[in-house]
Amino acid sequence: MTQRTAPATALHRRDFLKLSAGSAALLSVGAFTATLAGCASHQPPAKGYRFLRPQDLVLFTALAPAVLGSTLPEQDRAKHIEAILMSIDATATRVLLPTQKALYQLFDLLNGGLTRRLTTGVAQPWAETTPAQAEAFLLRWQSSSISLFNAGYRGLIKFITGAWMGTEAGLKAAGYPGPYQPMFNVVNAA
Repeated sequence: MTQRTAPATALHRRDFLKLSAGSAALLSVGAFTATLAGCASHQPPAKGYRFLRPQDLVLFTALAPAVLGSTLPEQDRAKHIEAILMSIDATATRVLLPTQKALYQLFDLLNGGLTRRLTTGVAQPWAETTPAQAEAFLLRWQSSSISLFNAGYRGLIKFITGAWMGTEAGLKAAGYPGPYQPMFNVVNAA
């Protein structure tokens, strides 16, 4: 009687246990690194905000000029960015809890020193990032072959542009003349 041998590509029980142990160790090291990098910490919202934390404010302050470009006026720029931040905060407080958790994970990824460097290519903190560097990061994520980065790019862009279009200056920059006055009067009649 001939004895059958397992193919060389078959995964034996011992090999499977080694692979499992190695994977568990790798995940543990990754979780530990994320903890050291600040990715696993939950901070309270910044003063005057209900969702965005101080580091998230810095992130969006760095990204807004890169996203909006010349539509963001130089005059009173800080005031315009503050309006964008408040709008982003208001939107983020209204989304479902699982979405809020995903947003915090995205923001933690972008705000962690090590994870920011590895995933965005931005070495310095967001407060020191130029609009050109922020734009390069956004283009990298937009054209990435990693779908998670593409989704993160779309989320960041939508938050910023949606918040900007919710301001009077944003509507003016887009050339929106305002609602048709007779229709507005009828709809808003008391």
